[in-house]
Amino acid sequence: MKWEIDTKTKHLSLIAAPKFNGNYHISFDRLTEDDWFRHLSEKNWVDMKKILPAFVAAYNAAGLKLDKDFFARYKEAFFNRSEDDFRRSLSGVWNEKCNGGVILMSVSNLFRTPDDFIDDLISHKEPVDA
Repeated sequence: MKWEIDTKTKHLSLIAAPKFNGNYHISFDRLTEDDWFRHLSEKNWVDMKKILPAFVAAYNAAGLKLDKDFFARYKEAFFNRSEDDFRRSLSGVWNEKCNGGVILMSVSNLFRTPDDFIDDLISHKEPVDA
């Protein structure tokens, strides 16, 4: 993901890598909306580590003042995304090792906790549903 500030048109552009389909152009007058970080954290093409410098630069270009709430919203979205990434990664490894690489899992596996996946991986246990 890349980002750029356009001071002529007054917007922040978030540009997805070519393999993804997604770009955002956020006008300066919408930067302070509370849900940007949460919303962007749900996009698989968004690099959360690059979002913070992009928004800080956009706030500076727009003459907006940063505050503690800005950083709290970013932190919450960043950690939620990290937790989601961890769970997807763990589930993928579990799926390969304990579920024979079968992509379709039973609905009950969707409700397994990360600790359940870890316990199976450590014990090399085959799940009951496999």
